[in-house]
Amino acid sequence: MGKLTSILCCLISISTAIAAPGNPPAARPAVPANAAKPADPAIQPSRYAGEDPDAYAAELAKRLAIANRETDAFCQPQDPDAKPVTKIVSAKTKPRTTTAEPQAPLSDIVSQIKVTTIMPKDKRFFVNDRSFGVGDKIPLNYRNKTIRTQITEVSSSRIVFRNTESGEVGVLKLNLLPAGMTRGTKGITAPGMTPADPNAPLEIDSPSTQSVGPVTP
Repeated sequence: MGKLTSILCCLISISTAIAAPGNPPAARPAVPANAAKPADPAIQPSRYAGEDPDAYAAELAKRLAIANRETDAFCQPQDPDAKPVTKIVSAKTKPRTTTAEPQAPLSDIVSQIKVTTIMPKDKRFFVNDRSFGVGDKIPLNYRNKTIRTQITEVSSSRIVFRNTESGEVGVLKLNLLPAGMTRGTKGITAPGMTPADPNAPLEIDSPSTQSVGPVTP
C-alpha cells in the first residue's frame, strides 16, 4: 500500500503542474531546413511552406481554376488593363417596302351588303334588324379598314352610297326575288293570245271586213 500511495501522489503532482496557469505549452517540433519537400507543394499541407510562404501561396494561386479564366465570377475582365471589346455593328438593312393592296371599288364593297327588306316609299331599307335611310352615315369595315359612307338614294332597284372622305360613289343593285327566280323583261302574256303589234297595218278593204252602215239616231 505504501508504494501504491506514493505512485498516485506523483501522478497527481505531475498533472497539477501541467494544468497550472502560466506554464507555456509544449513547442511544436520544427521542420528541419534540409527536410525533403514534396514534388508538388501546391496540393500539400501548408506546413511544407518552409521559409518562403509567399512562394508557396503564389504556387497555390497558379493551381486555381480562376487563374485560367478571362473573366471573374461577376463576368468582368480579370485584366485591369483590358480594353472593352468593340462590337461590330452590321450595316442597317433597309426595311422592306410592301406594296399596299389597292382598295376595291366602293360598288364592289357595298354589293356584299345583305339587304333583307326595302321600303322605297319611306326611302329606307333593313339589314337584319337594323334600319337605314337616306342621309344616314354608315361606317363600313372592310379588310381591317373603316370606310365612312353616307346613303344618298334608296329605291326599289338600287341603294347609292357615297364615301364621305373621297367622294366615291358605290351602287348596290337590288334584286329581291326568291331563290331560283329572275326578273322578266317581256311582260306577261296570257296563254293562247298574241300581243298586239302597234306597227301592224290597219286592214280597210278586205273580204273579211264587213261594212257597217250609217248609224241613225
